[in-house]
Amino acid sequence: MHAMNTVRIALPLLLIAGCTRNTPPPAELTKGALDGQAAPSATFATTTADPGTVQDGWLAGFGDAVLSALVDEALKNNRDLAASKARLDIAAAQARQAGADLKPQIGYSLGAQSSGQTNTNTGNSSRTDKMGAGLTLSWELDVWGRMSSAQAAAQEQFASKAADLEFARQSLAAQVAKGWFLCIQAVQQEDIARTFADLQRRNVELTALRQQNGRATAYDSALARSSLATAEDSVRKAQSGRERAVRSLELLLGRYPRAELTLTATLPKLPASPPAGLPSQLLERRPDLVAATRRVAAAFNQVESAKAARLPRISITADGGLSSQEFRNLSLDDVFWNVAANLVGPIFDGGRLKEQVVIETARQEEALAQFGGTALKAFREVEEGLAEEVRLAERVALTQAAASEQDEAERLAKLRYDAGAIDQLTLLLVQGQALNARLAALAMRVERLTNRVDLHLALGGGFQAPPPAPEDALPASKIAPAPAR
Repeated sequence: MHAMNTVRIALPLLLIAGCTRNTPPPAELTKGALDGQAAPSATFATTTADPGTVQDGWLAGFGDAVLSALVDEALKNNRDLAASKARLDIAAAQARQAGADLKPQIGYSLGAQSSGQTNTNTGNSSRTDKMGAGLTLSWELDVWGRMSSAQAAAQEQFASKAADLEFARQSLAAQVAKGWFLCIQAVQQEDIARTFADLQRRNVELTALRQQNGRATAYDSALARSSLATAEDSVRKAQSGRERAVRSLELLLGRYPRAELTLTATLPKLPASPPAGLPSQLLERRPDLVAATRRVAAAFNQVESAKAARLPRISITADGGLSSQEFRNLSLDDVFWNVAANLVGPIFDGGRLKEQVVIETARQEEALAQFGGTALKAFREVEEGLAEEVRLAERVALTQAAASEQDEAERLAKLRYDAGAIDQLTLLLVQGQALNARLAALAMRVERLTNRVDLHLALGGGFQAPPPAPEDALPASKIAPAPAR
């Protein structure tokens, strides 16, 4: 009769336990984070932005097979990315672990017990042996959603880690691309520095001849040697810069930093400007913003779990087994069992559970504020990248024009020197100015390539082209959503 009453009480509770809260949609969770002056406009402020759909596969747009191979190597061997993958595995295990509390817990036991008594007056003694084997079951009914909310929070944390990992992959690809551009720039800078040093070395030789012929003084020779020393120091500086750039790239690739990476001397061509999409789409496309949204959802579920923790807990326990004085004598005739339902609730805990709700609510507000800050930072990165696209295009054209004009001036100066209209010192000065103009044009080209990579990263476009999808299937999202509850 006791067992039947327990079952009659438990059945309605089992039905109630299936009623759990659902996490609100992202727009509702993050409502208020970007109100007022922080609210994004319908389009980006930069008027040149193309509102077309942001495309994936920007890495292939540079047409550099070596760069693509380096990115693949970094994705396989980068230590920081491996740590991010490990953190995702931890979050996945924690999400599965949180779900275990919703299921019945079953265990077993094997035991032996011996007890006895001795009468000191008579010397008589008695002994009792007891052997047993049994199973135990316990199940807390999630009536108010405490455990399911905790599980949902863990699932949202897992989803945020998945988005963090995707953003880490995209950031790593961007770092490798920018590092590769800097290495090529360093190679060209070193070549230009060596050329300038050769010019200064020739100047020292000519000045020494002019001094022997009485057309130059010791002061002129000292100035020429000083310029040569400065030029040779620039060569050493360029060598150090190239080695630092290569070592930094090797670290990203997961290699030992020996500065032995084979480099090319030609920068890739700049692809056409990418479409920027709309600000509202950025919130759903950028992995770091998706991760921030998931963290708000996780905090929301932690608040729900903390609120439910203040309500009574209902659990069912059952155990049964066999008992005998010897294991070999265990039989179904010695079966014992017990079933119980328990209702446990707090009466006075010094305010601990109440304050936990306050703590979790504050954490939700913190996560919401961090989402707003991350979103504003993302908007700033896109606006800056779009604005720089225009300015850098103009600066590249101007510095390239200046370098072309300096090259023409150098050509004309050589003709004038061959005709005897100018001396060697004047020719060297013009040649030095031409080399400086080339350095400036090179720096602007690299800066524009770097800004293009930053813009792709800011827009949330993936560096890898998505795999072809069947015509009857919807394209898969780059960011895995939280598991359904």
